[in-house]
Amino acid sequence: MLMRPGKMGNALARFWRAEQGAAMLEFGMLALPFFLLTFGLAEICMIGFAQTSLNHAVAETARTIRTGEAQLSNQTYGQIQSQLCTNFSALLPVNCDGNLYIDVDSFASFVDADGAAAAPVVDGQLQTGNFGYSPGSPSNVVVVRAYYRWQVITPLFQGIFGNAANGQRILVSTMMFRSEPYS
Repeated sequence: MLMRPGKMGNALARFWRAEQGAAMLEFGMLALPFFLLTFGLAEICMIGFAQTSLNHAVAETARTIRTGEAQLSNQTYGQIQSQLCTNFSALLPVNCDGNLYIDVDSFASFVDADGAAAAPVVDGQLQTGNFGYSPGSPSNVVVVRAYYRWQVITPLFQGIFGNAANGQRILVSTMMFRSEPYS
């Protein structure tokens, strides 16, 4: 059955005047941007909290090197990494196995330490081959770097917030200091 032009115009006019379902239509238009903003904000907050926790963990762990406690007790890379993981995971459940790396280098002066580290992320992969543990001796300049592979949770934001392959973000914390003249 074909509608006459006059009846079709009346049907369109009734459609435009109808207010039933307007709230659902408005919600549908606003839901996607609202949820994108909410999940993006939650993701940024988690990354920021993890970065702050890593900074705190590095500061606490580096203190044992700065005071000479790590050197006098002959702590190994594994022990320092374990201590860092314990400090890092105090408030945030993280998986340190295969995700947390530490690089400790010592230098005679601050000038020698300048530019000593190359960028550890190459082609989206964290390069850990040059990482080591050399806490130095009394009054040395020591650089402590920690790297953590944080998995971006929301798949939509992996390309935006990630700076490594597979939707990961490499969190980095660095501390440089002159160790105390312990003996």
